[in-house]
Amino acid sequence: MSTVATTENLEATNQHFSVDADGKEVVDVSFKSEALGVPAEQGYGWPQLEFGETIGREQRYTIARKLGWGMHSSTWLARDTVLDKFVAIKVLTGYTTKMYERGVTWEADALRLLSCTPQSKHCVELLDEFTIKGRGSAGSHLCFAMPFYGGDTKALLKSRNSPFPLPLAKRIILHLLRGIAFSHERGIVHTDIKLDNILFTTSATTEDIERWTQSDPSRRNPSEMSPDGVMQSAISQPMKAPSEKEALRATFVLSDFGCAQPSELHDDRRITSLLLRAPEVLLGGKWDTPADIWTFGCLVYEIITARPFFRYKRNQVYDFSEMANLLYQMMLKTGDVFRAEQLSVWPLAIEYFQPENCYLKKEPKIFYFTMEDNIAQHKLLPDDELRPASDFLRRCLRLNPEERVTAKHLLQDKWLQGVE
Repeated sequence: MSTVATTENLEATNQHFSVDADGKEVVDVSFKSEALGVPAEQGYGWPQLEFGETIGREQRYTIARKLGWGMHSSTWLARDTVLDKFVAIKVLTGYTTKMYERGVTWEADALRLLSCTPQSKHCVELLDEFTIKGRGSAGSHLCFAMPFYGGDTKALLKSRNSPFPLPLAKRIILHLLRGIAFSHERGIVHTDIKLDNILFTTSATTEDIERWTQSDPSRRNPSEMSPDGVMQSAISQPMKAPSEKEALRATFVLSDFGCAQPSELHDDRRITSLLLRAPEVLLGGKWDTPADIWTFGCLVYEIITARPFFRYKRNQVYDFSEMANLLYQMMLKTGDVFRAEQLSVWPLAIEYFQPENCYLKKEPKIFYFTMEDNIAQHKLLPDDELRPASDFLRRCLRLNPEERVTAKHLLQDKWLQGVE
């Protein structure tokens, strides 16, 4: 079935008509999946690929199905006809491809650095890269061929009815930390570490994947209207989540370096998901690899409790905005304090803090929770794990980035000793 719908099936299911204040009819368009047919010039330009289509140098890769998509790309299962095995191909949108060509994004460079010998099995590997011409207004697409992984850790957590058991949680944490340490050693700040971007390997063979694709054929959504005409987007069909036993044998891999930057002090730039964002980034300061360590600390808490460490909501007691309340939570939950030498060089700090004493402007009551209390409230870790887990988190979640431990040193922490 074609990405562009045939003339026999032109009825678009995503058009909704309404009338504006002037009585003029307005057409609203929504999409089941990525918005195919929206131009690269408007910030989009998703690839329009066919099942069975061949792409790459000498048409090496045959598209089998769509595995998933995000704001900047979609990922496809493809057969490597040279090596006769399945790979995953990340295909960037036309807009993101242009950003790379202009030197705004750095993903291809980061992937090349990570894929130089010696490599780490805990960072995604670049097998091949090429550019294909897109259809319609999508522009061109930079493509990265990578090993086919079994899925991502966010989906793995969602597939469960409970948090990860501690042995699996520790395995994910250790493998993720190894990936972060390796990327930092190669001079790369990831800037977007989150559960979605932690993949895991699969034990499925080529024959297993063939049986999977035959038993659950690739499918498309109903016809939808777009600026380029009527389209049919492919349905995302990732593999079924593995069992707990299988997950305990998997290797976890840091992936998606689409927002990565060279390791150096960067000026004000919004990076990382909001609830995982380091204080120096929130307050407009310069940042480098310690920003990844803060994010990692927040994720460690999430991996062992299945809950976010912070919440983005207003504080009615002190009439704090969401951002002011996030800074307040950082102080309470880490037991740490902001210092004048930090706040004086973070441009946005003046909006929230009194420069003369480093207090939040509305002077809320400060009552610190211990890290042990933060973890113990969920009743998930045995008593003998609370102290070492808390000490580990405290080393990551320091408000002053200069006081955060490096990934390399964290690998020696006693809490992770004996984990594999």
